[in-house]
Amino acid sequence: MSLTIRGQVISTEKEDGSSFMTADAIIFKYPKEAITSKSLIIVQPTERAIVLIQGQIVADLPPGSHNIQTPGNPVSAFLSKFRYNTLPYDTVVYFISTTRHEVRVAGVSQTDDLVPLEYETAIYFRVQNPAALVTNVQFGSLYFKDADLAHYISPIVDQEVSSVLNRVNLTDVFKKFSEISTAVTAALKQFLAEIGVDLISVRITRLLPQDPELRRIIQLRDMGIPLMDAVRMGLARILAEQQNAAAVNMAIGVPYYPNLSTIVNLPDGLIRVGIGRRGQQQSGGAQQ
Repeated sequence: MSLTIRGQVISTEKEDGSSFMTADAIIFKYPKEAITSKSLIIVQPTERAIVLIQGQIVADLPPGSHNIQTPGNPVSAFLSKFRYNTLPYDTVVYFISTTRHEVRVAGVSQTDDLVPLEYETAIYFRVQNPAALVTNVQFGSLYFKDADLAHYISPIVDQEVSSVLNRVNLTDVFKKFSEISTAVTAALKQFLAEIGVDLISVRITRLLPQDPELRRIIQLRDMGIPLMDAVRMGLARILAEQQNAAAVNMAIGVPYYPNLSTIVNLPDGLIRVGIGRRGQQQSGGAQQ
């Protein structure tokens, strides 16, 4: 990533008016080679800035303009304590977003009757303690984004979702939305608080069988169609896609006999009808 330095201003704002702090960015690490002793740190209204010198957090800067050389500035106080005239090279500035963020965590679990289910949760949060977040997460680039946090918390979400789904059958699973949300919220709230993040809410956005045929059967059932009829309609659709003539019979629930001579154990009525017709054909031929 290329940076154009405007004098000694350290900010997430670019010269063209755009921002390094994108909508999905939680932390932006300002390149340390651009930080000098005459720098002016500008923190936007939706950010806070954490300044690290030699591995120590020396300042948590609120929104506004912060001159490093100002005597009342925490960075200046730290430098004077060690009698530094210039900023050491290992000075790092992190900009942390304080706006509300949303991450989606998806996975696969299963019910008590071993039906695989796909789930997705929407998690809303806000950074409450920027210093705690900076010291508790690791990232290899200049950014720590929503996707990184989602990957960080996904094992906890999966564990809590599975703890509910593994104890219920498929027929009752859709009654457990609130219970799943409560379990995930309780586990995440404590975990995120330890890294300086305030959990706002958790919402279940998707909970469906992994098998698409089973999804359709459940949809038909929820439309008021009896379960066995819904299963039959699902089988009829599969037969129709195969251009099987038995699809209509499967849909209306009527047996389909494509060739009576190949059927074994036919009902008595069908046998009599078949024999009667065959006898008439034979007698007619004899008369000829």
